[in-house]
Amino acid sequence: MILAIISGVVVYMVSGMIYYTLLGNRWVDLLKIKPEQPKYGLLTLVTFLTSTMLYGLLLLSQAQTLMDGALLGGGVGIIVALAYAKDFIFGLGTNSKKPLSIFFIAVGYHVIALTIIGTLMMFFI
Repeated sequence: MILAIISGVVVYMVSGMIYYTLLGNRWVDLLKIKPEQPKYGLLTLVTFLTSTMLYGLLLLSQAQTLMDGALLGGGVGIIVALAYAKDFIFGLGTNSKKPLSIFFIAVGYHVIALTIIGTLMMFFI
């Protein structure tokens, strides 16, 4: 169990580094912000909780195959995307006059990462 969760944390954080290395400059330019040093302790805690909850959902759903893990992880990613969409519509967290590409950059990471993590965790179940 703990190995699955730690693997999820590592994959989530590494995939974020890769994703935002590729798209981060575009995201920063669109938001017209100055990137700040992340709070790694808090970031790690939230990532750990997310990984733990995804693992729990996989157990509760009685997922048995890699495809089950991918679908559940991707489904959670889509739920995150829908929550972001609601906030984006109301203009929370970003100026609602910003391009829609900001939304897709932000949610794309979570959908991709959670799909990969859901698949990976199946190796530990």
